Amino acid sequence: MDALAELTAKAEILSLVTGYWNEVDTNWGECAHMMFAEDGVFGAGPSAFLGREQIKAFYDWRRSRGDRVARHLINNPIISMESPDLATIKYIMTIYAVDGLPVLPIGAPNSISEVIEVVVRDGAGGWKIQSKAFNHLFKGEEPTTTMPAHLRETLLPETTRQDQS
Repeated sequence: MDALAELTAKAEILSLVTGYWNEVDTNWGECAHMMFAEDGVFGAGPSAFLGREQIKAFYDWRRSRGDRVARHLINNPIISMESPDLATIKYIMTIYAVDGLPVLPIGAPNSISEVIEVVVRDGAGGWKIQSKAFNHLFKGEEPTTTMPAHLRETLLPETTRQDQS
């Protein structure tokens, strides 16, 4: 991969990542699932959402909870090109989020995490998120949005839930 192609790919990847968090913050994630590969993974371990259908179900549930103001701030992105069609981006994400309508009080951030994403080129030559994993470094008093386990059983599509076992 020549230098110009690598620079272009890195700009596209950074645009995907910042566009994703903008979608989550300003459109409550309504289209966020489409930024993932069809079999993409959001999160890790037993709380991970597998595939676009489960990721969509998470964001549908998140919107159903009511008004919330959130901003996901990204710092120190480092992109490693594994091949012309595969890359990893690592960054620090700081979350400020509170249920309700602005202007809301807030103290410390909800969390500060290292995020590691694997991205792949899709058939049209664009980039999609293959996986997005979080390593939580700091946790504030205000909770982040997490789907309770009992709701996962009822809200996640049956076909994809069976694939997890």
